[in-house]
Amino acid sequence: MLSTQTRNLSTLARSEVNLVSWHRELPSGLDAQLVEWAKRFPAQFDETVCMPSYDLSAATRGLAEPARAWLTMDVALLIAHLADLADARRLRVSFGAVRTDQCRKFHIDYVRYRLVTTYVGPGTEWIPDEAVRREALDHPPDCPCDANKEIVRDSSAIRHAVPGEVIVMKGALHPGHRGAVHRSPPIEGTGRVRVVLIATTVDGS
Repeated sequence: MLSTQTRNLSTLARSEVNLVSWHRELPSGLDAQLVEWAKRFPAQFDETVCMPSYDLSAATRGLAEPARAWLTMDVALLIAHLADLADARRLRVSFGAVRTDQCRKFHIDYVRYRLVTTYVGPGTEWIPDEAVRREALDHPPDCPCDANKEIVRDSSAIRHAVPGEVIVMKGALHPGHRGAVHRSPPIEGTGRVRVVLIATTVDGS
């Protein structure tokens, strides 16, 4: 029997599909541990790793067991899924605490594939194709609010990922297809923290 991840990722082979997601239950108490960990280790892990041999120990440094072992295994598994999907030898991996608005405008990433999962805090926001004005993406207004009003046909169509949900998106570099439109949730100034994994294909890998 195929795993949920494999079944979902296989649908990305269809030309009309540019984003897939699946839900997981996170270990009990992981969110509280990660919030405390993020206070003590605010720096993000951000490196290009070579498949299949890489060391993720620095990404979860300082996190108590058994949470560290589970999280290290989970990140490694998700990275492996993306590498298999993209037939990639290298991936850029970012993991850690986020307290700012990484991108308030809805946009398409200039990559082939990107995987995102949020372990703590609000997750990625994305828009189904039918709710997007693609022509507005080319020259959006500078103000994020104005840009989003032009890009999003119907704000009620915006999807909000939840903690533990994994999203894998096609980007602008994916051959022959329009990438998924999404953004980071706005949290700057709220005092909230997100703990996020982002894995991205490296051009030419």
